Amino acid sequence: MDIEAYKEAIANADVAFANARYEQAVKWYDKALALAPDDTYALSKAGTSMVSLNRFDEAFGYFNRAVDADPQNGDNVFNLANAYFFSGDIPMAMEKYTAAELLPCSDDVKARIYYQLALMCSIKQDYRAALINYQKYEDADKTGKASLDTDVISERVNLYIQLQDYDNALKYTLKWLNLAPADIRCYIVYFNLLTATGQYEKAEKVLDDAEKFAVTDADTEYAVNVSRANLYANAAGTAFDKNGDCNQKAYDLMNELIVSPAGTQESKNELVLGLGELCIAMGKVDEAIDLMQMLTEEPEAEAAPSAPVPDAAPVDPAEIDAMLSDDLARMDAMVSSGEISADIGSDAPVHFDENGVPVREYPSGVFGEEDGYALPDFKGVDMEQLTAAQREAEAAEQAAFRARVNYTLLTCYAFREDFENTLKYARLVKLTPDNTYYAFFGRYSEAFAIRQLAKQGKGFTMEQADRKYSEELAFFRSEMLKANEDSAYALLFRTRMYAETGKYAKAEELAELMADDDKAALLGYVEACRKENG
Repeated sequence: MDIEAYKEAIANADVAFANARYEQAVKWYDKALALAPDDTYALSKAGTSMVSLNRFDEAFGYFNRAVDADPQNGDNVFNLANAYFFSGDIPMAMEKYTAAELLPCSDDVKARIYYQLALMCSIKQDYRAALINYQKYEDADKTGKASLDTDVISERVNLYIQLQDYDNALKYTLKWLNLAPADIRCYIVYFNLLTATGQYEKAEKVLDDAEKFAVTDADTEYAVNVSRANLYANAAGTAFDKNGDCNQKAYDLMNELIVSPAGTQESKNELVLGLGELCIAMGKVDEAIDLMQMLTEEPEAEAAPSAPVPDAAPVDPAEIDAMLSDDLARMDAMVSSGEISADIGSDAPVHFDENGVPVREYPSGVFGEEDGYALPDFKGVDMEQLTAAQREAEAAEQAAFRARVNYTLLTCYAFREDFENTLKYARLVKLTPDNTYYAFFGRYSEAFAIRQLAKQGKGFTMEQADRKYSEELAFFRSEMLKANEDSAYALLFRTRMYAETGKYAKAEELAELMADDDKAALLGYVEACRKENG
């Protein structure tokens, strides 16, 4: 072998590689490989160049040649695994990372194997396994740099949030903040964790610190102001709201931010939705509808017309009524056995106010996302090449946003007693995936709207309305007796429907199963129905 020619080829290739001239780099690595076909350094660097060019089939060729040349070197297998990872073939990447771990590796690669495995676990949403692998990454890193890597720390924060382990999330957020005191993202995440636990005064101080140390441009100022608006909205009516003006402060600030030149379109959409929800709390229902219409300019293709309910399998109301005593006995038995809590609904996040309008207890902010400053994506990964599962997650997030818009519109139209539009949005909301409350509320609202329209002689008969109520009572009865976390919702709507159809004693019996606050609200609703119906 011509040693001098080989050294020159490697030197030229490395310079081209360092300057991101990957085509030229591969050309010179190939010249070196013509002289030394099994040189694992040249093979690995050529493969890495091909990955950078998104030419994965050629990259696999180089990396497989390196593995064949030195099969007991785990570094070569790790490089091949990386190529599969960046190509989007996650199962093959996992297989090769696992194979590399079993072989002798350099210290740096051994640590990075665990980092990549943590990413794999995050992708498949096994958050506990991801945290374990991040700890292994830190333990294997002999330089100590891994424990100071703010990208890793922020990823761990996100994982703890996913697991609702807010103590550890706070712990690592503070570590992140200490290591990166000028990084706006850690302030936003820290703020959201504090507001989620009702620590509003501390949260306000975090925003003040962010303005001092992390606001560098209009976008970061916008992020802080979005968080401040969320603080006011979440703290309204609490001890923090000493002057009773938090809702108004939130309203004013959100209106300013919506027309601000800063911020992404996605963050503006979230602001409009948040402002709409705030308007409902402030009694500005017409304004809330106008805001939601800004987000739904296109007609709802999936909305069913306000037409009579199609015939369905008949449900005998008397049969449902006869089952009530048996239901109560079964519920008592479940309580006695510990199968369900004695106060069903004590953890239910949804209630109705004195006017029968649903009131949701929102989480205090979205962790690091509502302002366009989401937690870091997987380091070094092209988002276009992520797995189908992640693309589905993005689609699910968009669907969840649309569901919130539809739910808000349903709430507004129900409050206005516009039952044609209530029916329209009830039929959309009841199809909401992955949100049982929305689905149940949609079913209930559909039946309620049909009943009200029937009373007004608009498109439905009372016979159709009664049949619809019987169908939904049967559905909620079935769901209630499953004795799971959704039972409280089913019990809530079943109780209301009995009250609305004049079966007050039955409604009161069911209300007795609820936690004290919900029980009082339901009994109040029963009494209101009794007075309304004479």
